[in-house]
Amino acid sequence: MSETTAEVILIAFNGIGAGVLVFVNGVVQKIMNQMDELEFKRFMNMLDKAAMSDPIAVTVATLPVLAALAYWIAFGFGHWWFTAGIVVWAVGSAMTKVVNMPIYQWLANPNNTDREELRIKRRKLQLGNKMRAWTTLGSVVLMASQFGPVEVAATIVVSIVLSVPFMWLSRKYTPGATQPIAA
Repeated sequence: MSETTAEVILIAFNGIGAGVLVFVNGVVQKIMNQMDELEFKRFMNMLDKAAMSDPIAVTVATLPVLAALAYWIAFGFGHWWFTAGIVVWAVGSAMTKVVNMPIYQWLANPNNTDREELRIKRRKLQLGNKMRAWTTLGSVVLMASQFGPVEVAATIVVSIVLSVPFMWLSRKYTPGATQPIAA
């Protein structure tokens, strides 16, 4: 396998992970914020169990670690943009473990039902999800910059420009979408 092929595969898996995290941060978090505190606790426990037992979710979350190690063993650290992206991904992943894992463990305890504490945990989880989503998205951009920072910037701009009419169309033709869910 060539170095370029390995980089593309790693970027693809990291991009899928970033997409999932951006979806959780932008969509699922808004729904969680609308839930009663005890509904939120129940939902998070179900989500955590489902995510930890889903083979695709586990693969997307862990494969970049193994792939990055294999990449560095095979090709070294010569592609600085790519290496920087992997490092940013690892830092974001570690930050999430420090912020989110204690919250998941606290929520799993059936005795923890204090509504004020649940509100605090939900806000901390939202911060952790936001940090992870943006850090992972940034790592994808850095990794892709290996192929040319100007091309990556142009792709981001085009993606943003294209998303505006699609969002407008989806709000126009989706019942109830004209009233956004509060953040």
